[in-house]
Amino acid sequence: MAKTKLPTMKRKLRRVAVLLILFITVTTVLSLRFNPAADDGAPEPNNLRHPRAAAVDDAALAHIPRRVVDTWSRREYLVVLGIPSTDEEVRRTRRNLQRSTCWRFPGVATRANDFTGAMLVLYVLGRHPSHGYDYSAALLEEVAQWNDVVALQMNEGRVTTNKKWCWGYSGMRLLLV
Repeated sequence: MAKTKLPTMKRKLRRVAVLLILFITVTTVLSLRFNPAADDGAPEPNNLRHPRAAAVDDAALAHIPRRVVDTWSRREYLVVLGIPSTDEEVRRTRRNLQRSTCWRFPGVATRANDFTGAMLVLYVLGRHPSHGYDYSAALLEEVAQWNDVVALQMNEGRVTTNKKWCWGYSGMRLLLV
């Protein structure tokens, strides 16, 4: 009966080195094959390489002064927090309360500190049906005052007032009729 050889440390290291080289080769080939800079097939305005993508960005940032956008592009933020909100008085009050309380910490980039900090907070809004799918004058004043509202060129969903609660198998649920 033949005696089996136990792997020595040299053999183990050689085996690990071969597997490591094989892994590096495969990942390099795969990374060259799947080029993220190629066209990703995203719909036109969402594709960053599409010619209209810059126009969509310019429209969203149309109410923010160019010097502020240039400041954002020069700084390197650790976190950019986009908070979805609506163009309503209740939400405007909430945004102002957030600005006056939790966004006052030293690491938060706001207009008060010339957008220096590790975290940039932006509010993302669409056009609301209560204003005829147009931006309200109060929102335009808010944008001019705070410079932290990105106004998307899209309409908010229609607000439904016909809501009905019913019991389902997993408990109470909301039906939108």
